[in-house]
Amino acid sequence: MKIASIVLTLLLFSSVPELHTLRRQYIEAATSEQSANDFHKSFANVSDNHADNTLLAYKAASIVLLAKYEGNLISKTRYFNRGTSLLEDVIKREPGNYEAHLIRLNIQDNVPWITGYTGSIKSDKAYLLANFAAQSEDLKKFAKTYIIQSDAFSNAEKKSL
Repeated sequence: MKIASIVLTLLLFSSVPELHTLRRQYIEAATSEQSANDFHKSFANVSDNHADNTLLAYKAASIVLLAKYEGNLISKTRYFNRGTSLLEDVIKREPGNYEAHLIRLNIQDNVPWITGYTGSIKSDKAYLLANFAAQSEDLKKFAKTYIIQSDAFSNAEKKSL
């Protein structure tokens, strides 16, 4: 019985991508429809109430990225709303999740203003800057790469990192 539990646990965790892989896939997903579809498929076994909120934030981003490549306005809107709703739920469940704030800022910084999804840009930016030093080195590197290219941050804010 113990062996079956161990095997099941290993199978469940091995189907969940590692963070460094998710970060790379997230960046690639913004460059092509195929990459976005592949990124989204990597969450096929991740339920919307998964315990790992960072993983769920990436799942939410994958849904929003599907909207980017959708031609039908109704489907585009459904994907966008589903993804942003999931991301907002993640941040409500774990308000201190740095990576979820980074993903939300990235989405809000890149969607058209007409979506109305821009209300947390200032607060996320302030949160990211205030909590940058407390993050792991790999997350700092990932965040800094985004922050340096983002128009949401001033040159002085970029240099402060």
